Amino acid sequence: MVDRGVLENVMLRRFGIAWRLAGRHPPRLLLIGLLGVLVIAVPWVTLRTIEWTEHQAYEQLAVQGRDRLTLYGVALQSELARSRNIPVVLSSDREVAELLSDQGRDDPTNQHMIAFDRRLESLSASLGVAAVYMLNQQGDIIASSNWQKGSESFVGQHLGFRPYFRATRDGREGRYYAVGSTAREPGYYIAMPVWGAAGVVGAIAVKTVMDELERGWSGGGERVFVTERNGIILITNTPQWRFRTLTPLSAELRSELRTSRQFGNEPLPLLGVTAGAVLTNIAGTDYVMVSQPLPDDSGWTLHVLMDIREAQARAHDRGLLTVAAMGLAILVLYFLVHRGRMMHRHNKELEQRVSERTAALVASNRRLTDEVTERMRVEDGLKSKQDELVQAVKLAALGQMSAGMAHEINQPLAAIRSYADNAVTLLRLGRHDTVRDNLSEIAGLTERMARITGQLKQFARKSSGELEAVGVAHAIESALALLAASLRADGVTLAWTPPATELCVLADGVRLQQVMINLLRNAQDAMRAVAERRLSVEVAVDAGLVHISVRDSGRGIAADAMAQLFDPFFTTKPAGEGLGLGLSISEGIVKGFGGGLSAANHPGGGAVFTLILRRADAE
Repeated sequence: MVDRGVLENVMLRRFGIAWRLAGRHPPRLLLIGLLGVLVIAVPWVTLRTIEWTEHQAYEQLAVQGRDRLTLYGVALQSELARSRNIPVVLSSDREVAELLSDQGRDDPTNQHMIAFDRRLESLSASLGVAAVYMLNQQGDIIASSNWQKGSESFVGQHLGFRPYFRATRDGREGRYYAVGSTAREPGYYIAMPVWGAAGVVGAIAVKTVMDELERGWSGGGERVFVTERNGIILITNTPQWRFRTLTPLSAELRSELRTSRQFGNEPLPLLGVTAGAVLTNIAGTDYVMVSQPLPDDSGWTLHVLMDIREAQARAHDRGLLTVAAMGLAILVLYFLVHRGRMMHRHNKELEQRVSERTAALVASNRRLTDEVTERMRVEDGLKSKQDELVQAVKLAALGQMSAGMAHEINQPLAAIRSYADNAVTLLRLGRHDTVRDNLSEIAGLTERMARITGQLKQFARKSSGELEAVGVAHAIESALALLAASLRADGVTLAWTPPATELCVLADGVRLQQVMINLLRNAQDAMRAVAERRLSVEVAVDAGLVHISVRDSGRGIAADAMAQLFDPFFTTKPAGEGLGLGLSISEGIVKGFGGGLSAANHPGGGAVFTLILRRADAE
């Protein structure tokens, strides 16, 4: 920062020099007075320019930090959601409940248990998680993906004291971040209860380490970390900050943490944070810090620290540029004041000084040009990361739809198995005509499965980003096909009639389908609390615009939520059921098409979301 006292002393000295010059040369009083004003103004303008430029730079850093906060938050939520899918699926597997109910499950020679160990080992390797394991009612691990790792194996370990296991005993999902009791490696634990005929018979848990996520965070150049509700740093791209605290911990809390063994033997020292009005000082370095609580009940907060050193350097450079410009003006005036008898003697010296100042100005201008070029490069990189964000949210939606699609595929698979078994018996009986009919049915079922997987593949692929003519009916029907199983399971009545003639809009087909799926899923979720569930999709044409409306029969949108509906991380869904990014990203996608997205409460009840797009044949 600039020393204000030093600059004020310089101003006074230069004012005195200008005053004496004015006394010696009265005829040139006007020019000398103007010269004195400039001499006095240089330090003041320089100080104000640097302060203003620094303030603008800090505001720009805060804007960049909030953009990065959104990207890092989605990456973290996607990692946690991916880990959660594993125990959700396994806990509903009938084989898991049978193994936990089997009285011989604790026998190390039990071939069913050994086969299940191998299944967990394969699942852990393919999904890239640290461990997947099964616990009995007492909290003892009886099967684990690392069953063959000797002393590092979880099999036989007792985890009945862990909060996430106690939550499953009550029939709830358990989530916990802690240092492992066996490998002493920190990780995030998610557990789901397994239900049997008599109630909860055990639990399935997964451990995820965040090493790969932290390495991904290191590429952005910022310091990123996640704190839990007590201010203890859990996940960070600065390893020496892990398990430090932002605020002092009370003696009672430290005793509770030692008893729970959540952080092992870590001393949990204070990081040393001093928060100011604009800057936050951590370990002797100033940062612009932006923070955002995660949209669930975990109590976690994500923080991004933007280093201010480059911003300060740019502010000082602009201050020097101001000094150089004003210095050049002073030199010109000085030359005019002394142009008489001193002109000849100082002509060469003045030319040299002007040349030097001009060179300094050119160099400063070149530095500013380089800064603008670098800023454009950073903005291009941010756009690339925003595209990755759209893809990440799309893959998260695929994960949420996976259970319904699995059910949709399991039905034809079961039918194929039945037809195949019947064909063997019919061949033995010589009933070849019936066998031929069975084979035709199998072929039809495989075509149905191919259509389902083809729709998933089309939805999952990355967008080209190019606008083209996209059929409205095709986009809507593709989205409805992906959600068909889920809508049937919820008892939703669908009202949808395709347009009589082919209607095309200017859009990106993959992203338009993603927007439609998000609107349809939101409508489905909005009707879970009502008995009559009606979903209608309507298409209307107004001049060169196409209006696509999605209406539900839910309770509508609350007045206080309407203004924040399209804000990032705002959601009206229960904790853990949404990131609050779907509508924000959908609005950004539609604006990229040159269209718009609006929401309102329908006079007949429920909410209606209207998508407005340009007709392809109206261009």
